[in-house]
Amino acid sequence: MLDEADHDTGGAPAAPRADIRRRRSISLVWVVPLAAALIGAWLVFKAISEKGPEITITFKSAEGLEAGKTKVRYKDVDIGQVTAIELSEDLKVVVVRAALVRDAERLISENTRFWVVRARVSASAIYGLGTVFSGAYIDLDPGPPGKPERRFTGLEAPPVVTTGMPGRHFILESERRESIEIGSPVYFRQIRVGEVVSFHLSEDGSKIVSKIFVHDPYHRFVRSHTRFWFASGLDVRIDSAGIRVRTESLVSLLAGGIAFDSFAEHGGESVEAAEETVFRLYANVDAAREREYEERNFYVLLFDESVRGLSPGAPLEFRGLQVGKVIDIKTELDLASNRVRIPVVVAFDPERIILRERPKGAESGEALIASLVERGLRAQLRTASLLTGQLYVALDFFPKAPPARITPKGRYGHSEFPTTPTPFEEIGAKLNRLVDHLDRLPFEEIGRDLQATIRGARRVADSPQLVEALHSLNGALKELRELVQELRTGATPELKAALQEARGALAAAQATLSADSPAQARLSAALDELAAAARALRTLADYLERHPEAAVFGKGKEK
Repeated sequence: MLDEADHDTGGAPAAPRADIRRRRSISLVWVVPLAAALIGAWLVFKAISEKGPEITITFKSAEGLEAGKTKVRYKDVDIGQVTAIELSEDLKVVVVRAALVRDAERLISENTRFWVVRARVSASAIYGLGTVFSGAYIDLDPGPPGKPERRFTGLEAPPVVTTGMPGRHFILESERRESIEIGSPVYFRQIRVGEVVSFHLSEDGSKIVSKIFVHDPYHRFVRSHTRFWFASGLDVRIDSAGIRVRTESLVSLLAGGIAFDSFAEHGGESVEAAEETVFRLYANVDAAREREYEERNFYVLLFDESVRGLSPGAPLEFRGLQVGKVIDIKTELDLASNRVRIPVVVAFDPERIILRERPKGAESGEALIASLVERGLRAQLRTASLLTGQLYVALDFFPKAPPARITPKGRYGHSEFPTTPTPFEEIGAKLNRLVDHLDRLPFEEIGRDLQATIRGARRVADSPQLVEALHSLNGALKELRELVQELRTGATPELKAALQEARGALAAAQATLSADSPAQARLSAALDELAAAARALRTLADYLERHPEAAVFGKGKEK
């Protein structure tokens, strides 16, 4: 190698050459960017893989909500965050967009409910006090499983969350809502055992449908014949035991509530009520305790008198015991005769009356009532309270009532039950008849005759003959007084002597007629002889009647 170098340089010594070789390896300068890219890709993958559903919730107001800060929670665990808040196109609602974590996917379905948790004060409780410092947040109730959904309408008031809680739901139907609110308490023997979950109006608008939740283990006390009633307000009663005030609790007094129990008088076997069993919600405990009868008959009562104070729901009583109630009250006007009649429709429960022996042919309730009407059963209006003027319909027997029968169904759709007027009405009718009789009396003629009689009496009183007769009568009275005085002074001793002689004669006669006196013995003997003579004469008369010839020829020999 050196020779070649010398030859190239003309014999001069040549410089050595370096042998350069290229090494194929990655420079350390690229390690950092590469690592950053890998980390970024991993973060992107992780964000995409862990990204949950994005949902849209509409509220009437965005009070307390803030994009980027307001959380979405479930059981106080953060599962998402509000990303945007905007108005809807029609400006009626607020559209809230929220991004949830991946694990929240199983909580979201068509049955999920959302609401904003704020500090709220109601009559029954205080909610969301913690939001005063931490701020409002969106809470949810997953509800039962359902189809996937991403758009929701938020609730304006927090619901009662019962998902996953032990217990049972029941459905209550009532004619009115009364004071029921969501969260109102449910009581069992004055112990709070549940609450009202929701309520809504039925599709036909005829009733209020409420949903309640009874916690475990109290749901076992809801039986097939259990009765529910409104427990709000005060129940004040005045009876022989004094004044009684009854309420379930102070909360039910302020916010309303519902109570339930099973009453022994309803009888029958009962089992635990299943989930979402439908019950009737009664107005009060007395209505709930009242027994329901299978047979109910409707009648119309026609009254000619005023029914002021009678209202639907008034009791129909028999000897003080309720056997039905008033259903409806109408008015019937006959223009031809100007007569007004008041048709009152009543519901009668014949099973309330227990008979020791049923009449023949009275197996059904209607036949029984018809038989009682023939015996004098009538309907009559009576006063329930003198203070309030409330009336009720009473059934009773009136033996002197005119004969009547139950007429078949007429234009009112019910059979007509005979009625009888009230005692005051009867007195009024008698007074009216008396007034009619008095109106027919000729008072003018009687007055003229009376005046003529008085004038004649005055003429007689003023006549001289009457004065003379009075003077003569006065003289006769004086002579009578003088005669009485003479009798007192002159005839009195003689009269006393005569009385004494009469008493002596009477005593002698009593002694003579006594049983042991001789005169009495002789009188008895004489009477005996007289009786024997009478018998002999009777014998002689009989003989002469058989033998009249003996009066001429005498008594012959017996042949």
